[in-house]
Amino acid sequence: MIIILNKKGKIMLFNKNEIKLHYTLAESEDGFNNLILIHDNGMSSRIFDTEINFYSTYFNTVTFDMTAHGKSPNVTDFDNYWTMNASAILKICEKLKINKASIIGTGTGSMVAMNMALIKPGFVKSIIAESFPGISPDEAYIEHLISFREKIHHSDLKNKYLMCNGSKWEKILKEDTEMQIDFAERGGSFIHGSLEDINCPILLTGSYGYDLLPDIEQRISKTAESLKKCQIHFFSSGKYPTFLSKNDEFRALSLNYIME
Repeated sequence: MIIILNKKGKIMLFNKNEIKLHYTLAESEDGFNNLILIHDNGMSSRIFDTEINFYSTYFNTVTFDMTAHGKSPNVTDFDNYWTMNASAILKICEKLKINKASIIGTGTGSMVAMNMALIKPGFVKSIIAESFPGISPDEAYIEHLISFREKIHHSDLKNKYLMCNGSKWEKILKEDTEMQIDFAERGGSFIHGSLEDINCPILLTGSYGYDLLPDIEQRISKTAESLKKCQIHFFSSGKYPTFLSKNDEFRALSLNYIME
């Protein structure tokens, strides 16, 4: 195993054939409970910069850059992007001796979280899936994704994407959008397995008037029907990403849920 250190965290490489991911670990004082934060496609772990300071007061908090985002290198040979990243995160957690963790996934990061629960059921204590878009990239999802990303240049979100991925942010968004379109055309499912097989508690959160997916309420309600242990919480309003636009409320809600 090779560990390459840098200022923000580490990149772990298990062998030359396995996936490298950049991660940051902030340890809490008690060092007992673990929390993983997983970003949406197109962003990077830097979107959680302010949240790490908050959550690490209570939990050992780990963030990851998914492949081709932030400081994690690109990978071109894969079938399912979200299951690939789920497996890679689990392997790194094993090396870090993290045996159990709660997970907050935002957007498509919540798909990675659910795949982790399917791959290694005993690992995941609970999941908060913020703005979960559904189990597959249907036509409406792709249309909303393209339309939303085309408007980023003229919105306040541009600075967040620039912060997350630097000068490469446009290239990363373009390639990620193309990857998701291709995945949708192949009839792929974000989830490798059945939602009904997930045993851990899951909190699905969303907001009315959500700008990325206007039909998020229906998507979340439909997802909940397939989950064994599920709660739903909708904020009265909130733009993408909701965990920042409704930051105080989301922090209080997530802390209460994870600590139950």
